[in-house]
Amino acid sequence: MMEDACAKENGKDAARPVPIQPPLPSLVCATCAGQKMLVPLSMSEQSDSDATLDIAFSWEHTVDAEALMNSLAKALSHFPCCTGRFVRRQVFVEPAAGVKVKQPRLCILCNNAGVSFSHSRYDGKRPSVLGPITGLFDRAVGTLAKADAKGGPLLRVKLLECEDGQILALSFSQGLADVEGIGFFLQAWCHTFRGEEPGPSSLDARVVLEGAVNNGFPKLDSSFTYLHRRELATRAATAKAAAAAAAERLGVTTFLLDWDELRMLADDFSQKLRGRRLIYDSETLSHAEVAFALVVESLGKAVSASVWLDYRVTFGFDRLFGHVRGIADVDLPADHVQAAAVIRKKLQIAKDSPDFWCWKAQQCKTCPVEPSAEIIFSSWLEAADLRKVNFGGLTTGSGLGSGFWQWWTSNPEARRRAGGGGAVGGNGKGCPSLVVLLPHADGVQVQALLSQAAASKLCAKHNCLVYYP
Repeated sequence: MMEDACAKENGKDAARPVPIQPPLPSLVCATCAGQKMLVPLSMSEQSDSDATLDIAFSWEHTVDAEALMNSLAKALSHFPCCTGRFVRRQVFVEPAAGVKVKQPRLCILCNNAGVSFSHSRYDGKRPSVLGPITGLFDRAVGTLAKADAKGGPLLRVKLLECEDGQILALSFSQGLADVEGIGFFLQAWCHTFRGEEPGPSSLDARVVLEGAVNNGFPKLDSSFTYLHRRELATRAATAKAAAAAAAERLGVTTFLLDWDELRMLADDFSQKLRGRRLIYDSETLSHAEVAFALVVESLGKAVSASVWLDYRVTFGFDRLFGHVRGIADVDLPADHVQAAAVIRKKLQIAKDSPDFWCWKAQQCKTCPVEPSAEIIFSSWLEAADLRKVNFGGLTTGSGLGSGFWQWWTSNPEARRRAGGGGAVGGNGKGCPSLVVLLPHADGVQVQALLSQAAASKLCAKHNCLVYYP
């Protein structure tokens, strides 16, 4: 049965965080700050640097706030960008192989200005992290300063004390990092909290990876064309159908797939695919592939889709702290089991080949096309792995702030950069659907911005919450 999660979170009687006295310092700086340095952002990072991403982690045990703050200061020594501020500078970049030019770029001035840290008491039990979260975050807004003055902190951390545990709420600029980058930082923070070595420092050579992608000389492979849409999808809606779809209200449908259900579905889908010779006998679908297949089933039709992929590892930049997001395009059949096989097989090409990303960058420059994805998929299961976010006890769940969905539905340019172009709905804005997977101790949390028809099919099979941005 559908339930409006927004009404729950925003009720008049909702508990509010109350600051604890005496307060801890509001800004936390790195204990061992290095020399000031300037880190230019890549072009893609610049584009969404004014957008904020909010993610929260929940646990039942109690963590001492002062110990958490002290370990944060130690971890920040290895992530100088976190304590920096955005500035605009003229810097040298390499737009073509062997050619260096000076151009204005948004940069992070690593000056150890500090990370915002607050500690509050929440009057009641821990709010659920299932569904978009409202009202808990100290949002990292105002990071872009006017003229050349420095803006506010790029990362804001809040610890909430609840009757039955705690919530750690992080808000950060998307120009600082993506969820994968913040995952690196959280792992280092957990290590320092437990008295362990935090591991290697972050790699901040963002424009180096940008240059590797844009200036590569790829070995061409015919399979690359499967993952880059050269023209509008042939199944694109007519103008009349697109207008009707754009008028439909979209909601974020959230449901939890528990481990037993995931294992059962993975075995069932994999067995069917083996029988059709679409995967090898040794293969079994992943949790992400199963969850994506269930959403495709709710759509009830073939769709043009895109998948956000992180290509750090593909290029050997495993520890790069930044925002890295590549788009691989796939046309998915209406058969959801077969769609899972398409996602598995075709995406492996992009995951394994740096040449694909270099080729795709060249295609986007020489043959730009209108983005046409009707639905976009993104898995944060590895980036926010709860087994690695461990502050002395089990982390029971992670949640996404509602601000992310408000940004997505209200920012057409951001959607275009992300590959979305299909008019699926969105209160007349022609917004493509988006599916985000989040880790939970009991399984996988699925948050999907969908039409009411697709949401109804999911709600008939799962216990769903629906939030309207």
